[in-house]
Amino acid sequence: MGFFKRLKDVVDAKANKALEKHEDPIEMLDLSIVKKEKLLQDAKKQCANFIASVDGIRNEKKEILEKIEKYEEATKAAILKEDVEKAQSFVKQKLDLEEKLKNSENRIADHDEKIQFIKDKIQDLEIEVSKMKSKKQELATRLDVAEISNEINETLAGLSDDKGISLEELEKKVSQKENYGKALEDLKPKNEDAVLDEYINSSPVVDDKIEKELERIKEQMKK
Repeated sequence: MGFFKRLKDVVDAKANKALEKHEDPIEMLDLSIVKKEKLLQDAKKQCANFIASVDGIRNEKKEILEKIEKYEEATKAAILKEDVEKAQSFVKQKLDLEEKLKNSENRIADHDEKIQFIKDKIQDLEIEVSKMKSKKQELATRLDVAEISNEINETLAGLSDDKGISLEELEKKVSQKENYGKALEDLKPKNEDAVLDEYINSSPVVDDKIEKELERIKEQMKK
């Protein structure tokens, strides 16, 4: 296989896949139903014309039977009149008509068999179209549900993939800025009052009893 032939096969395969992806199964089924309904309509018309033709042969058969009966009566009359020549002529006409009647009956039987075959095919096609219409309703419902389900799944998949804003990360950044602000606050130069206030506030609280004991010991050390 040549290079261009292989390339064409690859391109055709990809094109077919692309078409299949965008094909609407319900639309395809609709087109198939319309096509089969057209075939069904044409088949019914052809069958009706065929039946009409066979009915024409039946009418011919009826006329032949009537003529055969008349030639039968004419033959009997000729025999009674002892008209041998006429009797022979009537018999000959009667035999020819009986041969024609046999051919007509064979044609009718053959056509009736074909008509029944066509009717069976028409019935099969009607059943097939009915099944396709029923299947279309089922597939349309399933397709609607599948499309809705796919949309939901795509939405949920998008929510899972899109992390969005991380609250923990934001809280961490805010805490870092708060800590940075506190650090700057500690590094600011303090005035005298602030230093004294800090020293006072940081001094331990002395219990009254402990303070009195300290004073006693200091007085005792002075002696």
